[in-house]
Amino acid sequence: MTWIKEIVEGLIEVYKTRNVYEIIEILDIKLIRKEMRPGIKGRFLRDLFYNEYIYISNELSDEEEKVVIAHELGHAILHTNLNSSYYTENHLLNKDKIEYQANKFAAELLISNNIDFSTYDSMTIKEMSCILGVSERLIELKFK
Repeated sequence: MTWIKEIVEGLIEVYKTRNVYEIIEILDIKLIRKEMRPGIKGRFLRDLFYNEYIYISNELSDEEEKVVIAHELGHAILHTNLNSSYYTENHLLNKDKIEYQANKFAAELLISNNIDFSTYDSMTIKEMSCILGVSERLIELKFK
C-alpha cells in the first residue's frame, strides 16, 4: 500500500505537520466529542453541503483520541467518494479493506519515517507501542 504512504507524505509535506489536530483544522474538518454507542470510537461524516465532521467518543484517552482522529482523517482523505450512510447500509461493500486502509493511513501519519529503528531492535512490538504512543496494530501496519 505504498500509495497510502505517498498520500500521507504529501500531506505532511504540504501542511508541515503530523499533528492530527492541526491537520483537521487546516482542512476545516470539525471535531465533535460526544457519547458514542458501545464499541464505537469514532466516525467520519461528510454532509450534503460537503461540511466534514469527525465524531469521537468523549471517553477516549489522549493517545487513543489521536489514533481515532488519524483513522477517521484517513477515511476523509482516502475515501472521498464514499457516503457514510452507503457505507453503513451496504452489505456488499468490502469494509475490512476500507478499515485497513484507514488504519494504514493512521500508522503512516502517526509514526515518523525518521525513527532510528536500531534503537528499537531489541524491543518487542508492545514495548515500541508504549514508547511511540500508538497501538501494536499500528506498529505492525507501519512496518508491513
